[in-house]
Amino acid sequence: MKKIGFLLLATAFSVSMVEAKPSKSAAQTKLTSAKDSVSYAMGMEFAKSVRENISHLPGGPFNETILFEAFSKVFTNDTTTLAIKQNQTGDLIQNYLRAAQEIEIEKTKAKGKLFLDENKKNPNVKVTASGLQYEVIKEGNGIRPTQNDKVKVNYKGTLTDGTEFDSSKEPVVFELGKVIPGWTEGLQLMRSGSKYKFYIPQELGYGARGAGSIPPYSVLIFEVELLDVAKAQMAPASNGAKFQFPAYQRIER
Repeated sequence: MKKIGFLLLATAFSVSMVEAKPSKSAAQTKLTSAKDSVSYAMGMEFAKSVRENISHLPGGPFNETILFEAFSKVFTNDTTTLAIKQNQTGDLIQNYLRAAQEIEIEKTKAKGKLFLDENKKNPNVKVTASGLQYEVIKEGNGIRPTQNDKVKVNYKGTLTDGTEFDSSKEPVVFELGKVIPGWTEGLQLMRSGSKYKFYIPQELGYGARGAGSIPPYSVLIFEVELLDVAKAQMAPASNGAKFQFPAYQRIER
């Protein structure tokens, strides 16, 4: 889990309350100097970035009245009536967020397991020994790649709720042994010209680390069309090794 620094939380406390409870009767602030304008602009940018950051913290939503009260007292150096000692805040925040994140992780894992358990009841879905699930949309008649080969594919990736996180705008080429295990295993089941749909357990995907907009421990769904395969060519190596793969040769269908 990313460590949440005290400055971020203190910032979030103030901005969360300022944005959440605007005064309907308050007149628009008059800016009478360049410093006033810069101060106001800084507050706006400050609020936007921190509002976004705090929305991603586990265990929320938080009690905004208490957040703002604590921030105001510390910011104005009114520390005599604080409900918590200042040297306790770091551990308290980290322990809470860590526990909240663990709860979210278990929920995500349970949701993914439920999805896969239900999905494998579909008679069109096959399951490998590793737990990878796949569905044949179209079967090709070309060759199957190995993990040392390069493949040319079209693909679309979604989460179990249908959220699309990635897709190839045009065909892409990559070495099959350098992608997530679910892809490495799954594409070796395909012949060029095939189109499969893969349901990848989090253990065969990005697991705990997640990736970009993919949350940690997410089950991934990919529709993959295998367009072509380039077989690795073995050749004598110049560095003393017995073999290397300096080039690839396209195999005609």
